[in-house]
Amino acid sequence: MSLYGIMAVFADPEALADAARTMRARGYRRMDAFSPFPVRGLAEILGMPKSRLPWAILCGGILGAVLVYGLILYSVEIDYPVNIGGRPLHSWSAFVVIAFEAAILGAALAGFVGMLAANRLPQYYHPVFNADSFSYARGGKFYLLIEAADPKFRKGVTKGQLTRLGAQSVEEVEA
Repeated sequence: MSLYGIMAVFADPEALADAARTMRARGYRRMDAFSPFPVRGLAEILGMPKSRLPWAILCGGILGAVLVYGLILYSVEIDYPVNIGGRPLHSWSAFVVIAFEAAILGAALAGFVGMLAANRLPQYYHPVFNADSFSYARGGKFYLLIEAADPKFRKGVTKGQLTRLGAQSVEEVEA
């Protein structure tokens, strides 16, 4: 049996945030938290980096608009130019609407793919599901996982620290 980490169960979000803050102050860096709803400030306590997803969405929107506008220009000026009543071939006011819709589609697709990549999905297995106490079916608990790969990790010491921080239960998580 190889050890993935230690999972501690807390009753409320404040206890989880306090425990994560204390463990971070003690030098632990390889931690993760699980909660039935977002806990304010927990991402900063865990040291999670800022998301690059907004930039991916912006790039997807710009790319979608530019590609569709270019496709329209190619089709009406080069591939099949039709002069109707002396109107110009490049009628940008009509093309902007379609390009705007393509920008929205490009941003949505980039957001979807970027979210999957940022969350490393689809991930069909994670060792945290080996923990007996990790089940949302039993009620909304708050979990703090200290990974065994952390340089400060010592099984007995880490378990004792989490117990003293007010964890309802502490258990080992198999890899």
